[in-house]
Parts: sequence; structure tokens; C-alpha cells
Amino acid sequence: MRNLVYLLFFLVSANSWAIEHDSTGVKNKLLRFFTEGEVHGNIRNFTMSTFNYGALNDYYANAMGASIHYETATFKGFKFGLNGLFIYRMFSNDLNGLDPVVGRASSYERQLFDLEHPENYDDLDRLEELYIEYNRKGTHLTVGKIEVESPMVQIHDGRMKPKVFSGILGIQKLKHFALHAGWFVGSSPRSTTHWYRIDEAIGIYNNGCLEDGSEATYHNHLSSSGLGIFGAEWSKKNLKFQIWDYVLDNISNTTLAKFDFEKDASWQCGIIYLNQFVLNNGGSHLNQHTFHRKDERTHGVSALLGYDFGVFKLSTASTMIFNTGRYVFPREFGVDPFYTFISRSQLEGLGDAAAFDVKFKKEFKHFDFSCDWNRVMTSTNLLLNKYNIPSYDQYNVEVNYHFSGFWKGLSARFLYVFRKGIESNLTASQRFNKADFHQFNLIFNFHF
Repeated sequence: MRNLVYLLFFLVSANSWAIEHDSTGVKNKLLRFFTEGEVHGNIRNFTMSTFNYGALNDYYANAMGASIHYETATFKGFKFGLNGLFIYRMFSNDLNGLDPVVGRASSYERQLFDLEHPENYDDLDRLEELYIEYNRKGTHLTVGKIEVESPMVQIHDGRMKPKVFSGILGIQKLKHFALHAGWFVGSSPRSTTHWYRIDEAIGIYNNGCLEDGSEATYHNHLSSSGLGIFGAEWSKKNLKFQIWDYVLDNISNTTLAKFDFEKDASWQCGIIYLNQFVLNNGGSHLNQHTFHRKDERTHGVSALLGYDFGVFKLSTASTMIFNTGRYVFPREFGVDPFYTFISRSQLEGLGDAAAFDVKFKKEFKHFDFSCDWNRVMTSTNLLLNKYNIPSYDQYNVEVNYHFSGFWKGLSARFLYVFRKGIESNLTASQRFNKADFHQFNLIFNFHF
């Protein structure tokens, strides 16, 4: 909470000083640079409850938090911004209590707080952003602690904190083109409060397992000087083509090509191709400490077809990860870029896998309703199944409501998840937070 207090003190002091020293009604340029800036924020309340199979432990938690973002006015193309955030636990059961059968704790509810300090529920503050930005004639350059948006590396604001990065990002926008180039040396992943070097951040969530079933231990054993992101976008009328390259120094290289097409604002289709290969030793000379194995060359393809019927939208998508290697990319940095991605379901860590998705969405004046069926077929070979995830069907039901009138700025999201293992003879370890569970999420946001 200290960072937020400092931020509020800075804003109030700057504006008070401006009023006190502006007796002539003429402000100097430096004063206007700060006092004519913009302040906006968000208050969030998140309730999550997961009911596991049979006698396996269930978990629930409620978190409350707020963030305030301040950005100065622009002077000769430059502006300065910062963002502070804090979170508190309102109530929960014992999220760190180990299930007596599988010996593991909550996988989802703990992500509302701090995975690196799981006993801390009261001092969860973070300096989220601190940056200098330059904008002039389509050229955008940002240096500092920032949010990043791209198909794979993005804020992924699905808990109480987004994923943010420290480095430099440049964007050049032309008539039909946009070029992106960035290099990042630090990160503060979602569900953490500290800032880490890029190689220190990888593996905070889950290290998965080795081919013999033993736990992989690459967290804090990798060597990398940073993450590079390079992208090019071309769009014209109903067409959009993107190509991105993600370089995890000394670990891996990932290339993503994406093509999307819309017709008459009704038909929508798209295709994605992903390619990955190892750099040097995948982060370490030791197998148990390696993030990306030397023998892997990953290929993935995803396709989408959708139609807007006017009264509702219907789409179907499929993804295939071939058996030449797993799709692996740090979950601490982003989400799956595939069309089959839905909340609580990812293909990261899988090879020789397939996913199918059907989505129905209906929009009303103040709210929208959607339901998803998502089938993921995984391999039983642990060389191609990093987290030992069984094949499953997942059903998501989601309702988003935007309040109006007196309550304008307030929104609510309800998400129900049911994941059903396709095989009936799963072990308790394969079920716990992986299959045959129900989850309820209720999120309130107030933006001001």
C-alpha cells in the first residue's frame, strides 16, 4: 500500500501547489505538465471457489483491491505516467492447506494474492507502471515499467493484477502498417507483488514434470538476459495479417503468423501458424533445469470460422500441436495465442495435442451472455505433456453486465467453469484442479 499512498500524496500535493502558486491565473509550462494530467483508476472485488472431485479439497477466496493510474499532460510529445495497486484478502479458507491425498494446495485461488509469499494477505502492493512515453507523428516510444499487448505477451488481467514488464517498447504506425520492437529485462507476473529479472520470473507458477514424472526445477536455474518482441501488422478493409517473433535470450525463439478475414461484418475466419525452436541449451545445461529441450521443434496450427446471425454469434475453432515438440512459453508472461483459448484452459506445455472449441454469444443492451464447449486431447507421453494434464471437455458459461445511470462505471462478470475428464480411470493427482472440477467466479469492477 505504500506505493499507492506515495502516488496519492504526489497527486494531491501537485494540484494543491498549483492552486497556491497560480495567483495570476498563468501557470508555467512545468506546472501545467503535471497538474493538467489525467487520473483514472479501478476498484475490483473477486470471489472464486473451486470444487474438486469427491473428497479432494475444495477452496474459496475473496479479494478486494484498487489501482490508480496518473499520466501527465503532453509536452513536445513527451509524457510521464505511473500506476500503483494494492490488494487485501477479505475472506478465504486455508488456501495453503495441502490436500491429504495428492499433497498439493489450491492452484487457482492462491493466484488472487502472491504466489511467492503465500502467507501474505495484507501487504500486497505493487508499483505497477512507471514510464516516460514519446508520441509524435505515428512514432510511439515507451521506456520503464509498462503494460505490453501482443498475441502472446500481454497483461492477461484475469485475476487481481495484470502482467507488466520493464524495458523499452517502440511502435511505428503507418497508413496500413504497424511495426513493433521491444526488449524487456524485468517482469512482475500476475499473482506476484515483486519485480524480477526475466530469467527469475520464469517458473514462478509451475515447473511441470520431466519425462520420468519427477518435478522439473528450472525456476531460479535459468540464464537469460531478456525477452525481445518484434512484430509487423498489415491491415486493409477486412483483412489483417500479423507476424511476431519472441526471443527469450538463451532459451527459445517463437514465431507466430496470423491472418484474419471478415466479410460483410458477418463472416469471420482466421488461421495461425506457430513455430518454436531452442536457443543454445534452452536455458541450462542440466536437463531438470532446462525450460526448452534441445530436441524440440514445435509446430502448431489454429483455425477459426464464425458467423454473426444478428441475434447471436456462433463460432468454431480448432488447434493442433504436432508431435515434434511441446508448445512451451512462460505462463508468467502471457497466454495462448490460439483461437481455441478460453478462460482456465491453455495448451501451453502440450505437444501431440488437439483442441476444439464451439462458442455461442448473445449480446443485449447492458449485458452479454456466452457459453463455450472446449475439448482438449492430450498425450499420455510426459515428453509431450509438461503438466500431466488428462484429456478433457470444458464448459464455460459467462455473463457480463454493465451498469448504467447512477451505477455507471460498475460492471460485473460471472464465470462458471466445469471441466470433465474424458477418461474415467484418472488418478487423484490427475483430477485435482486439472479435471472433474467445478469453479465459480464473480468479479465486480468499478472504473473511474
